[in-house]
Amino acid sequence: MRPPVAIAIFIAAIAVAAFAAAGVAMWQAAASDGSVGAHLSVAFVIAAALAAVGFGFLHVKLLRPLADLSGELRMHARTRLDRPLTLAPGHWLDTLPAEVEKLAGALQAARGTTDKAVSSATQRAEEQKSRLEAILLDLSEGVIVCNLEHRILLYNQAAARILDMRDALGLDRSLFGLLTREPVIYTLELLLEQAEAAAVDEENGRAPSQETATRRFVCAALHLGSLLQARLSLVRESSGRVSGYVLTFADVGAELESLAQRDTLLREVAVEWRRPLANLRAATEMLAEHPELEPDQRGAFQAIINKEVEALNQRFTELTRSYDRLVTGPWPLVDIHSLDLFRTVRKHLAEADGIQVTPVGVPAWVHADSHSLLLALEHLIRAIARHTGRSAFDIGIVPGERYAYVEVIWDGEPVSSAVIDSWLGEPLRGTIGNRTLREIVERHASELWSQSRPEGRTCLRLPLRSAERPRPRETAARMPPWSEFYDFDLFNGSNEALKEAPLRKLNCVVFDTEATGLRPDEGDELLAIGAVRVVNGRILTGETFERLVNPGRAIPAKTTRIHGITDDMVRDKPPAHVVIPQFKGFVGDSVLIAYNAAFDMKFLEKSTDKAGVKFDNPVLDALLLSVYVQEDVSDFSLTAAAERMGVEVVNRHTALGDAMTTAAIFVKLLDLLEARGIETLGQAAKISKRMMEQRRQQAQLLN
Repeated sequence: MRPPVAIAIFIAAIAVAAFAAAGVAMWQAAASDGSVGAHLSVAFVIAAALAAVGFGFLHVKLLRPLADLSGELRMHARTRLDRPLTLAPGHWLDTLPAEVEKLAGALQAARGTTDKAVSSATQRAEEQKSRLEAILLDLSEGVIVCNLEHRILLYNQAAARILDMRDALGLDRSLFGLLTREPVIYTLELLLEQAEAAAVDEENGRAPSQETATRRFVCAALHLGSLLQARLSLVRESSGRVSGYVLTFADVGAELESLAQRDTLLREVAVEWRRPLANLRAATEMLAEHPELEPDQRGAFQAIINKEVEALNQRFTELTRSYDRLVTGPWPLVDIHSLDLFRTVRKHLAEADGIQVTPVGVPAWVHADSHSLLLALEHLIRAIARHTGRSAFDIGIVPGERYAYVEVIWDGEPVSSAVIDSWLGEPLRGTIGNRTLREIVERHASELWSQSRPEGRTCLRLPLRSAERPRPRETAARMPPWSEFYDFDLFNGSNEALKEAPLRKLNCVVFDTEATGLRPDEGDELLAIGAVRVVNGRILTGETFERLVNPGRAIPAKTTRIHGITDDMVRDKPPAHVVIPQFKGFVGDSVLIAYNAAFDMKFLEKSTDKAGVKFDNPVLDALLLSVYVQEDVSDFSLTAAAERMGVEVVNRHTALGDAMTTAAIFVKLLDLLEARGIETLGQAAKISKRMMEQRRQQAQLLN
């Protein structure tokens, strides 16, 4: 008989016995004295005793074996047991233990298979890791892998050697502690744009673009000691999503040294061989023109020829050996950020010639041979310095539709075309084959000319082809409605003497902030400060301030989608009360300028008490000045104002990018304000105050 049937019969027997006991007790009560209660109590006691005996029997035969089986299953599930299930004999579980034991065996077998697969995969991963490490170790190029937040995930020893910035190089650190930000961001944006366009083409059934997934460019180490030739490629996950990028770069120093050596060899061919070749020519002409020479005289000339031929042959052999050791070639045309180029020019001329070069204006991208262009600009500035006796120059770039115009600016008269033409014929030291300045200019399909500028200044212009610019990328979230803040006290910080200072002569700091939101009075905190100095109407591109700030709170996702700043990017950054004194030190007693200045000032002043500083500087609002000169316009967003002024918007919604854009707008406003008779700080402050009151009243009417 099977256990389930036996269990059913046993339970039925217990029930029958209990009912029988109750029936007997009731019959006896009726037959005797009718005391039903006493006889029922006896019956229930008998029934309870029978139930207890039955439960005990079930516990031994069924419940305990089930509990033991459950414990065995837990043991097999949590650890590997190489033994069968252990249960007391005589249980009523029928074939259940045997079936469970089969499942446990299958589990152990699956575990073994999984362990072997994991072990094999781990071994393959370790082998691949070892190969990758060996490859990275053997590479002469520096390699850095970053995520899209520009945190370093991997780097090789060559990167550490080339950059020589071990304090700043490390895992999970920002790449921009090592390299200048703009070239990397610019190149990454281009590749991401290409990737998005390819994805759209694929979704629509079109053939994807054939543009390369790798892009070359030139960047600079943060210490600005040299330029680096770099390549950037995207890292994709199996789903196709871009999760980071690989940056490889080479040390320029070795290549420049090789180019200089090659130039020396070619110069030797061009210059040092002239004398023996002239001797050979003279000796052969003497022999040909005077056949009547005596044998001893002819022998003397023949000896000269033999000697010079042997000397030339020896020099040629040595030259060939030296040339074979040179393996590098000229740089190709690549995208380069003008600020990187100008900073390197400034450094080289200051160290070698004592010439002061100040980068000015908003930077731009050009497509050029960065090596030869660097040498050409240095050569030109040295030539201008010799010709004019000047030792201080500005250098900037004016973006155009197809070309960007590099301008070297100085105080003085223009240089005549005859003088410029003489410079073009001069060879450039350090170029291959002693190339002339004219050859470098022609290689870039360009030309040089000099022209006058306002206030007795002159510039030398060199047009270069503009680099391809990435199209603006649409973000998931749009910028929230523009919020304007009003603070009349901003215009009361000027002393009387400063109020009479000409706007064009001011020492200004144009700044912008990024924050966790638009409501500083409701808990939003500072995230970033960016600033650039403007002196005498010139944007001093080389004098900038840029800091990220730890807000001490989570950054809302909707604002991260606008400015791109994440919690990870600010986790190890100093708080506002540490950064604000640094910014105050950069500002000094300069005039502060911002676009919608009251908004940015509220975030600064929110932490001034804790920081122990006070911003009592005069403040101008470029937004209000734009309203004054363009009263018939309705859209005064920063982007719209820049487009109207012909200012290129770069790195929108970054603190330094927006500060650069505001600075360029302010410089354009100077001419428009002067045309309306606004020439001093006091006049500009008075106009700003009037514009503020008008906009406040308009806002009240609309509400």
